[in-house]
Amino acid sequence: MLTLQTEFEKLQVLSKEWTVKKIADFENEKSQIAEIFENINEARITLQVETGLQVSKIVHSIEESLKRSLLKDLQPSNIADYKYYLEGEKKEVLRRVVCTPGTRERLQAEIVSWARDPSSATIYWLFGAAGTGKSTIAYTVARRFEVATANDPVALGGNFFCSRQFEETRSAGRIIRTIAYHLALRCKPFADALSHCGNFDTIHQDVDTQLESLLIAPWKASKLARCAEPSAPSQFLIIIDALDEIDGHEGFKFLRSLLNVIHSHHLQDIKFFVTSRREQALETHVNSFTDREFYHLEWVSPKEAQADIRTYLSTELPSLHSDDVEKLVTTAAGLFIYAATITKYLAKHHPQEQRKLIEWLSGAMPSHHSRMTALLDNLYHQILSDAFGDFEEEFLLHRQQVLFTLLCTAVRTSTLIVSQLLEHDNADIADEVVQHLHAVLYVEDNKVFWYHKSFADFLFDKTRSKKFWCHLDDHHRLLTRSCFQIMKKGLQFNVASIPSSFIFNKDNPALVTMVEQRISPTLGYSCQHWHYHLLLSMSNSLESVLKEFLQLHALFWIEAMNLMGLDGLCEVMLQTASKAGIQSALANHFAEAARFALYFSGSAASLSTPHLYISALATWPSNQEPCRTWRSHFPRIPAFENVAGNEMSLMTIQTKSGVTSVAFSSDGSHIISGSDDHSVQVWNASTGQEQKVLEGWHTNGVTSVAFSSDGSQTVSGSGDHLVRLWDASTGQGLKVLEGHTYKVTLAAFSSDGSQIVSGSEDDSVRVWDASTGQELKVLRGHTNAVNSVAFSSHGSHIVSGSWDASVRVWDASTGRELKVLRGHTHAVNSVAFSSHGSRIVSGSRDKSVRVWDASTGQELKVLKGHTNEVTSVAFSSVGSHIVSGSWDASVRVWDASTGQELK
Repeated sequence: MLTLQTEFEKLQVLSKEWTVKKIADFENEKSQIAEIFENINEARITLQVETGLQVSKIVHSIEESLKRSLLKDLQPSNIADYKYYLEGEKKEVLRRVVCTPGTRERLQAEIVSWARDPSSATIYWLFGAAGTGKSTIAYTVARRFEVATANDPVALGGNFFCSRQFEETRSAGRIIRTIAYHLALRCKPFADALSHCGNFDTIHQDVDTQLESLLIAPWKASKLARCAEPSAPSQFLIIIDALDEIDGHEGFKFLRSLLNVIHSHHLQDIKFFVTSRREQALETHVNSFTDREFYHLEWVSPKEAQADIRTYLSTELPSLHSDDVEKLVTTAAGLFIYAATITKYLAKHHPQEQRKLIEWLSGAMPSHHSRMTALLDNLYHQILSDAFGDFEEEFLLHRQQVLFTLLCTAVRTSTLIVSQLLEHDNADIADEVVQHLHAVLYVEDNKVFWYHKSFADFLFDKTRSKKFWCHLDDHHRLLTRSCFQIMKKGLQFNVASIPSSFIFNKDNPALVTMVEQRISPTLGYSCQHWHYHLLLSMSNSLESVLKEFLQLHALFWIEAMNLMGLDGLCEVMLQTASKAGIQSALANHFAEAARFALYFSGSAASLSTPHLYISALATWPSNQEPCRTWRSHFPRIPAFENVAGNEMSLMTIQTKSGVTSVAFSSDGSHIISGSDDHSVQVWNASTGQEQKVLEGWHTNGVTSVAFSSDGSQTVSGSGDHLVRLWDASTGQGLKVLEGHTYKVTLAAFSSDGSQIVSGSEDDSVRVWDASTGQELKVLRGHTNAVNSVAFSSHGSHIVSGSWDASVRVWDASTGRELKVLRGHTHAVNSVAFSSHGSRIVSGSRDKSVRVWDASTGQELKVLKGHTNEVTSVAFSSVGSHIVSGSWDASVRVWDASTGQELK
C-alpha cells in the first residue's frame, strides 16, 4: 500500500509541472511515467498476492478449525482407516496390502466399472468364505480411488476396515461416525452441512440413528452446494471391509440397516462397497432389493483363481521352482488364506526344506470335511507338528497349554502373564512357542494375537485338530484354578501398605506406585477375569476352591479391586458366581458376599480403601457367612450393637429432589429415577455414581420411568402431559410422544422394546412406536384417570387400571377392548401380568389385592390383609408369589395359587 501511494504522488507532481517544461522534458517525463506505471503494476500484483495469501490463510484456518471440531465431535477410529500406518506384523495380520499385480484383474475391473457408472446400483456386496482375499481386494479398490481425476471423477469418500483383533475396529457403532469424518475431509459442502445439521450426540446411539443423523441428512442437505462445485468429484465411494469381524452379529445387522436406508432414501452421488463372509438370511434380504449388486467369490472360475494364486506365490516366493509352485497352486484350490499362510510358513525354511514340506502338503489331502476346510486343517496340522513334534510328551503338553492359554484368556495378554498363569516364572518357553508359530501368531504391544479366526476355530474343533485339540471346558477349569491360586498367593490385608485410614485414595501420591508394585499384571488379570473362566468351566470339582476363596481372600480381593478402581465390578462378578450352578449353600454365600461388595462400593467408604474393614465390615448388619468369618479375623475393628438388622439398605443414593419412580435395567447394572425437579437420572447400580442426568425436556414432575429390555433406551412420563424417549448411554433425548392432554401416570416398554404404552389422567391408554415416536393406538373405555398400564410378556395384550375401579384388558395390535374386570370398589392403583401372561394382579384403594384369569376375566382370588390402600403389586418372576405395597406401611408376600399371606 505504501508503494502505491508513493507512485501516485509522483504522478501528481508531474501533472502540476509548467507546460513549457513538460514539452522540453517530454522524453524524460515519458520515461518517468512508464516507470511509475510499471511500479504501480508490480505493487498491484504484490497486493493481490498478499491479499490472496491472507484469504487463503483465513480459509485454511477455518477449515482446520472445522476439521478439529469434527474430529472431537465424531471420535472416529484411526486404525480402521486403510491409510493408517501399520508397523511390523500388524501390517500382516490386517492384510492391508494391494492385490499382487496380475491377480484379481477381472474382478477389479468389474468393481471399477460399477463405481464409475452413475446408473449402477448404490451398493456392491462382495462376500465369500474366510481367506478368499476379500480384504486385499477392498484395500486395492480403496487405493485405486484415493484421488479423483478429470478422467475418473470417482473419489474415495470414506472407509472402515473391520478387524476383531482391536476393540475400535470390531464395533459397529464406530463405522458411520468414522466414514462421516472421512467424507467431511473430502467434501467441503458435506462438512458444512454436517457441522450445521449433524446431531453429534448420536455417535453413541444405534446404527440406524447414526445413519440418518450423521450421513443421510447432511448428505442430502449438501446437494445444492455440491452441484455448485464443478471441480469437485462427482461421485464418492464408501468402502466397508470385513463386516463379519464386528462383534456378534452386529456387522450383518449393520449391512441390513444400510440396505434399508439406501432403499428408502434413493441416495445420489454416493456408493457403498462392502465385503463380508456369506450370510444366507442376509443374502435373501438383499435379493429383495433392486438397487444392489453382489458377487460371491466362489463364482470365480477355478482356472482364474489358480492363475491368481500362481502369480501371488511366484511373487512372494521367487526362489521356488515352477514345479513346486504348481503343486502349491493345486493344493491351495483357490483359497488365498492358504497361499498367504503357506508363504509365511515356508519363508523361514531353507529351500531344500521347502521342497520336502511342499511334497508332504501336496500329498496329504484328507477326504472328509469341505475341501477348503481340509486344506487349512492340513496346513495347520503341519505348522503345529513342526512347532511341537520333536518334544517329549511332558514338554509337548506344556507347550500346548501355552498355546491354549493364549487363545482362551478373556483378553489378549502377554507371554509373561500366560506363563505365570501356568505357574512358570519366566516367559522363555511361551516366547519360543510364539516364535515357532510365527505363521499363525504375532505380537503387538506385548500382546499375542492370531492372524486369522480360522486357526482358533481349528483348535477348538476336536474332529479337525485331533491330537492338537483344545478342550475348552478343561482348559478354562485349569485357568480358573490358576487365577484363584495366584490370588491366594498375592492378595493380603493392606496389600498396598497404606499408612493411614485418614486419607482418601486420590490424595495419596504414593498409592499408584505401590499398587503397580504389589499387584502384578498377572495378579491383576486373575482378579479381573476369574469369573470369566469360572463360567466357562463350572463343575463340582471347583467348589472346594470357591469355598477356600470365600474364607478370607475374597475380602482381600475386594480391597485389591478397589485399589485398581474396579470395585464396581465386584458385586456383578460375585453374583455371576452365585448363579453358576454351584450347590445352594455356597451360592448363598457368594450372594451374601455380593451384597457386601455392593454395600462397600456404593458408599463413601470406598473412597479410602482401609474403610473396607473399619467402616464397611464393621457396620455390615448381617451375621451370615462369609462376612461372619471375615469379621472374626479382625476382632479389633469397631462393633456396633444398634445396627438396623437385615433391613439396612445396601446403598443410599442422594438426589436433589423427591423421587417419584425408580427402575432397574434388565441386567441389573443401572438404576433410573424420575424426580419432582423434572429430571431423570441414570445411576451405576454397583457404585451409586450418577451416570447421566436427562434434563431439559420435561417441564413438570416426572411420574414414571422405565428401561427397555436391552437397556439401551429409557422412557419417562410427566405431569407436562408428555412421554419422552431417551438414549440410556448418552442421555440424549430421542423422541417426544405427544397426544395425552393431562398428566401421564405411567409409561412402559413392551418386552421386545418396539412399543411403548402409557396411561394418563385424560382417561386414555396410548400405544406408541418406540423407533419413530408415532402414536399407533388410543385405547378408550375408562371413564376416569388411568393409574397403571402394563404389557403382557409376549406383547400381545395390555392391562390397565383406573380411578373408575375397573381393570381392562386390551388387544395390543388392534386396540380392541377384550375384557373389563370388575370387583374393586375403589380406584385401581396398580396392575401387572404374570410372566406367562395367564394371570393379572391388581391393587386398589379399597385395600384389597385381586388375582384374575387374563383370558376369561374371572376373579380368582381376593387377598385381604392390608389396612390402607394398596399402591403397588407385582408377580415374582416364575409367577408363584405376589408382592404388594400399601399406605399401611407394610409390604406383603402372598402365595399366588392359594392367596395365603406368607410374609
